[in-house]
Amino acid sequence: MADHIEPKLASGFKDYLPEDMIPRQEMFDKIRAVFENFGFVPLDTPGLEKDEIITGGDPDFKMNVWHASIKDDSEKMALRFDLTVPLARVIAGNPDIKKPFKRYQIGKVWRGERPQAGRYREFVQFDADTVGSASILADAEIIAIMNATMTTLGISNFLIRVNNRKILNGLAEYADFSSDKNSAVLRAIDKLDKQGWDKVSAELCDAKIGLTLEQAGAIKRFVDLRVDTPTETLDAVEALMVKSPTAMNGISELRELTSVVRTMGVPDEKWKIDLSVARGLGYYTGPVFETVLTDILEIGSVFSGGRYDGLVSKFSSQSIPATGASVGVDRLFTALSKLGLIKQKKSVSKAIVMCLDRSVQEQCLLAVSKMRTAGISSEMFFDYSKSLKDQLGYASNREIPLGVIIGTEELEKNIVKIKDLRSGDQKEIAIDNLVTEIKKLI
Repeated sequence: MADHIEPKLASGFKDYLPEDMIPRQEMFDKIRAVFENFGFVPLDTPGLEKDEIITGGDPDFKMNVWHASIKDDSEKMALRFDLTVPLARVIAGNPDIKKPFKRYQIGKVWRGERPQAGRYREFVQFDADTVGSASILADAEIIAIMNATMTTLGISNFLIRVNNRKILNGLAEYADFSSDKNSAVLRAIDKLDKQGWDKVSAELCDAKIGLTLEQAGAIKRFVDLRVDTPTETLDAVEALMVKSPTAMNGISELRELTSVVRTMGVPDEKWKIDLSVARGLGYYTGPVFETVLTDILEIGSVFSGGRYDGLVSKFSSQSIPATGASVGVDRLFTALSKLGLIKQKKSVSKAIVMCLDRSVQEQCLLAVSKMRTAGISSEMFFDYSKSLKDQLGYASNREIPLGVIIGTEELEKNIVKIKDLRSGDQKEIAIDNLVTEIKKLI
């Protein structure tokens, strides 16, 4: 007999068994309901895209993506690393889509990163984007969606941190360094939460970026700006960066956004302007957002994004504005588990019919059918050779709350027994009252 292949996962990947997938699905449903409540519609795209789509034709593309090939097929393919680039392709390839186009999408993405605790090479994102509107209202709505999503998931302690890439793009003017270094500077700043200033400063001043200590000090004064309200923050940064026209434009946008976000009902304590928020991806052009859980800051951002007005133009002669954000589903699920907001579940069934003899099989099937028709998730234990004790043990192990017992004795009396596996209580009822009684108990 041939040796068995070891059933081992590839590094950086994870299985989700039913006890985790059931609450994950419930989380998906809650997020989907929020997105649809804001008028967003579903879209799906392939996991594989042409390599030139994923890289944008950029020879200096930095993202470590997974490439794929098919035997006897010369077409170069790559797995998507996010859901935003495929959205830009869809918009460019379907110019008749009415705009603004508000879409949501859930799907797996892949990044060839070194696996770490809580960081996988394959993970799920849940995006909401508005394409075709340059209005700051669209950006404010993303912040409102972030607030509504966190609240719907039962999270009390969260903070939406907001900045504007135009302010960040003005750093070169403000700190007096060459603008061609700006992308590298922003990538370094984006690591501030994880690495601290000392390491970020060392990276800014190393041979690769090459800032002076004076220039790095100017950047530190910028990211260290901390005042109580968004208006005070914007006043302070305006005074600091008054010589940067690019930054002034971003400050003006954030002043308008501050007013709109309040009107949309987002509480002041749930969001703030944070000048250290950079977002690592280079396609952002305006407001950027990150949501963190204040009880578990070490897990990082769980819902982030921003405005990316230039991305669609990589695939089209049209210039189409866009803004959006993405839920990092796996990271958020891990965080909710640590906060005690996730309850593992082994089953979705509310009731299970115990079939104790072949002669009552038809009645058992009819009972299950009636419950399902009434919208009660239910199942039947197929192996009637097992004892009642074994069948009840199976139901209890899978945490199914109600057992419906039908044997020859029950059939003769035209009754069923309902056992509440949570309390241990048991009662006899007429078969015709099964659905009514089950609904009372669940």
